[in-house]
This record gives sequence, C-alpha cells and structure tokens, in this order.
Amino acid sequence: MARLFVIIGGLIVLVLTAVLVVPYFIDWTSYKAEFEREASRILGRDVVVRGSARARLLPLPSVTFTDVEVAGTKPGEPAITVETFSMDAELAPFLRGELLIFDMRIERPKARIAIDENGTVDWALRPSTPFDASQVTLEKVSIVEGRIDVDHAASGRTHALTEVNADISARTLAGPWRMSGSLRVDGTLTALSVSTGALEDTGTMRLRVRAEPDRYGFGLETDGHAGLSDGVFGYDGTFKLAARKVERLRGAEGETFELAEDAGADNAPPAYRVSGDFGLNHQQIDISEFRFETGPLVDPYVANGHASITLGTEPRFEISADGAQLRFEDVTDASDGSLALSARLAAFKEVMFDLPKPEIPGKIEVKLPAIVAGDTTVRNVNLSAEPVEKGWAIASASATLPGRATLEG
Repeated sequence: MARLFVIIGGLIVLVLTAVLVVPYFIDWTSYKAEFEREASRILGRDVVVRGSARARLLPLPSVTFTDVEVAGTKPGEPAITVETFSMDAELAPFLRGELLIFDMRIERPKARIAIDENGTVDWALRPSTPFDASQVTLEKVSIVEGRIDVDHAASGRTHALTEVNADISARTLAGPWRMSGSLRVDGTLTALSVSTGALEDTGTMRLRVRAEPDRYGFGLETDGHAGLSDGVFGYDGTFKLAARKVERLRGAEGETFELAEDAGADNAPPAYRVSGDFGLNHQQIDISEFRFETGPLVDPYVANGHASITLGTEPRFEISADGAQLRFEDVTDASDGSLALSARLAAFKEVMFDLPKPEIPGKIEVKLPAIVAGDTTVRNVNLSAEPVEKGWAIASASATLPGRATLEG
C-alpha cells in the first residue's frame, strides 16, 4: 500500500510540474501528448489521457484531467483508470523548491493489482519524480467511489474493494500518511482508518490499521511494519480485536440493526477481547500467539492459543486454544467477584452471535483443564468445532466425568 501511495504521488508531482513549466497559451493536444510521454517514462507503463486537460497558473496552480488510463500487464486491461482528476496547489512553496497540494479530488478511480504465485506485487515500482519525496506535501486528497481489484494468483481469486470513499493526507510522499473512510471488502461495508510512519531505510513503513466491518459486531486494529522485499509484500505486528459496544437485532437475511445503548453501557468492557502477534504474506496469515478474554477487565476469563489461515487454492483455517478452568456459580454465590453463570453464558452467547461464518473450511480446537459447576467437576475437556452451512457444528468432544468415567463423541 505504501508503494502504491508513492507511485500515485509521483504521477501527481509530474502533473503539477508540467502545469508550472508549460506556458498559458500551449496547444492542449500537444500538452497531453507530452504529459503521456513523460508519465509513461517515469512509471514504466503507457499512460493515456483520453479525455480533456485544463490548467491554470494564477491565482493558484490548478489542473484537471479526465479519463486517464495507466496500462496494465495485459493488453486491454488498464492497471489504473481515473474518470476525473483535479487538484489545486500553492505557488509560494514551489518557489522554495517544494510542493504543497492543498486540495485534490480523484473521482471514480479504478485500479487492478496483481500478486503472482511467488507473491510479487505487480505495482512494486520505484518511480522517479522531478522533486524529492520529502519536498511534497498532500494536505487533502479526496477519493470518490473508487475500486481496487486484487488478483491473488496463489488462491486463484480476485478480491474486490469497492465503493472506496476516503480522505487522505501526507506530510511528505515518503510519509507519514493518514487515511480515513469506508469501502466494501468483497461486498462487506467496512469503516477504515490507516496511518503510517515515514519510509525507513529498510524500505518498510510502520502501518496502523483500524477496520470495523458493518456486518459483524467487532473492530480490528493492527500495528506493525509493512513493506516490499524483492517485490513481495509482508506485514508483521500485533493485533487487537474486540466486540463493539452496541446492541443489535439480526434480520432473517443476516443483516443487523443498531439499537440505542443504555446510559451505563459506556462503562462496560467489550464482551470479548482478543490480542496477539501476527504475520501476513501472500501465502498465509500466521498468528503465533493470541490471548482471548471475556468478562470483567479485572478478573476476565482467559484462553491462550495460536492460529493460521492458509491463502492458497485450498484455503483453510486452524485455531487452537487452551483455556483456563471454567467455574459456573449461581448469581447469589458470586460475591467473591467471579463471573456469575448468567453473565458467562451471556458473554459466550455474544461471542457466538458475532462469530463470522467462515467462507473457507477449517477447525477450532479448545482444551479446558476443568469445568466446575457447583459440586460437579468435569476434567480434561476437549472440543473441536467446524463451520457448517448454518453456523458451527461440534466435530468431536471428550471429557473425564466424575467417577473417572470418560465421555467421547
């Protein structure tokens, strides 16, 4: 993503530079041809302006292009198209050898990014620009109704990011960058905010992402370093996933409707919280360790585990967790601060309510040392669950019952 920002920034700088050095009375047909030629040289792709080009120098440098295309790897399949591209800049910084673009609007851009079997990103280019990246500032960039198609060769799938509406800013083209907005990820409307650090000597950037899919009742935050190594994208860091504090009704088709919250709900912790370490590449998402919590923040129920998601032609997930002992008590016996039975069941119900129905096969394995309910203790509890058409099904279960009897199924 950071490299795509730099590429687009290079194109932006090229456009503005052309506006500032081209006389007012130039023939626009010739101007477009010159821009196409220079842009193609810088990006290493054929760039064509199929629409109109308008520019002015005073009172502020401004430029507008329509129907811009950047060629892709296959004939007839552009890598980027933009219906309308316009921007305004300040002239004073340019006289100091700097560029301040204070308003830019990109309407209905479409981009296609290909990731081959080895993980090489098609847009892993290093464009050259007339200005140093540290001398270019983007104060506000508005993306309107954008679309990005990601062709993932390892899985044979194309992921569609549609209805991209966002505001972007950058202190310099080398970062830090900020973005806030929304998009649909394979059809699911998702609120998204992204922030980065500056591009480091290693070629990586610190990248923080927060996503809240509208279809599901949780928010996801990631924080780590992302970059390209020999054209292959990687992202490693930490993550936090927590239930959103909102009451919902679920419709027959799975849609959710938000209800007003109680006044005291703001003080209640999320029904569940998950945090851990992750690594992402074109082949898999590896969660080397995670910590699951539910209940009060002071004395939560905790489970620890690890997980992985394979992203190949036969995608699959594996989740394994070891939980602490579960103790169910009657509400009247919960004066010691432990979570009462009704509260634990309510928390568990909300977890299952929000658990997304996976579109890929997989398995969840949970191991508990014991479940204590009053005077009854069940030990060595092992559960294995797999996704089915209408939710989840218990694939296997085993436990040691009182009297050393064994339950297996």
